[in-house]
Amino acid sequence: MAQTVEITEETRVAATVEAALPLFETVLLGTLTTPNGPKAILRNGFGGVKTVGIGSHINGGEVTAIRDGELFISRSGRGIKLTIPGS
Repeated sequence: MAQTVEITEETRVAATVEAALPLFETVLLGTLTTPNGPKAILRNGFGGVKTVGIGSHINGGEVTAIRDGELFISRSGRGIKLTIPGS
């Protein structure tokens, strides 16, 4: 079932800014809360978009936590934190 989401003016502007997001790397686009727990929306370095949850495997690591605007990944014993660009 599709969900309807309000898009803010700030999001509309950022979506049209040239080179606003780094190319060729994974970027956190957003976070949301669902009845099944927190989710994060990621864009990979090839332009694909994917929704992940805690325990998902990405870029050779595992998602360990998702907070408002933040995604935490454990990879090879190191912690990696992604934030939404510009936030």
